Amino acid sequence: MIISKILVVDDDRTMLRLYKLLLKGMGDYSVEFFINGKDVVENYRNHSEKPKVIIMDYRMPVMNGLDAMKEILEIDRNTKIIFASADTAMKEISISKGATAFLSKPFKIEELICLINKAIKE
Repeated sequence: MIISKILVVDDDRTMLRLYKLLLKGMGDYSVEFFINGKDVVENYRNHSEKPKVIIMDYRMPVMNGLDAMKEILEIDRNTKIIFASADTAMKEISISKGATAFLSKPFKIEELICLINKAIKE
């Protein structure tokens, strides 16, 4: 039985495959993948079932992660967004703009799982 929906937003196909493998083994999650911020914002607006967590990259075509996060949080400020980036300068910025947590790439599997579980429980 699916109990939680997770959205993953990253334009790197290798990262998307990695997320898919990691999240597949985590349990009762429905996972949807997007390659840019614009698509995830449109999905968020158009679906009544909101995700428990969004994992958001920063550098993406069409709309970057900060802009997408801003639009999503304008719809629902309680949305749990884990901002993931290799750009460590984004940590303070993303947290100050409303991210629940920051995941520095490359990351450890345990760290990702811990942040997802923590966000879902909050």
